[in-house]
Amino acid sequence: MTLTTQFVTILSMIFGGICVGAFLDTFERFFHKRNKRSWLEIVYQLLFWLLQAAFLFYLLYLANYGELRVYVFVAIVCGFAAYRAMFQSLYLRTLEMWIRIGLGILRFLKKTIYYLLFLPSKSIIFLIISLLIGVYKILLKGIIILFVVVFYPIRLVFILIWRLLPKNMKIYLRQLAGFLDKMQNTMINWMKRFKK
Repeated sequence: MTLTTQFVTILSMIFGGICVGAFLDTFERFFHKRNKRSWLEIVYQLLFWLLQAAFLFYLLYLANYGELRVYVFVAIVCGFAAYRAMFQSLYLRTLEMWIRIGLGILRFLKKTIYYLLFLPSKSIIFLIISLLIGVYKILLKGIIILFVVVFYPIRLVFILIWRLLPKNMKIYLRQLAGFLDKMQNTMINWMKRFKK
């Protein structure tokens, strides 16, 4: 391995250590409210460190085709320490700024969707329902009027027949109607008790 390759490898691993420090802070920032005793925590940690290992090996592969040397690990630790000492506070401030910007954009999009899509759709749906209810009421009144007009002559015929009936028949029919009303009330009471 030439000196140039070794120099490139050391620089790549220092850069990798800095990146791992930044990734670790980002991971901790987004997953700080987590249950550290759950199985998901083990999965998160395992996936995170596997991704870090894959990233570092990819950098190493680009630098020297994946040849491991002791100075590779030393360079990674140096990069991580350099990140903690020099770049961590700046990176965390920048990360918080980008998180605030992202949350602001999300809030803006949420309000935009609410006011441009949800409220007009809701208003249109309420308008359609109101129109349908109005049409239903008009049709219902029309049907009732039609029913009254059509059945008025039939009612007159029944009134005429009622007047022509003898008194004994009228008394019997009234008693029958009273009995039927009592039966209907009894059935309604039974149904109410059964529902309770």
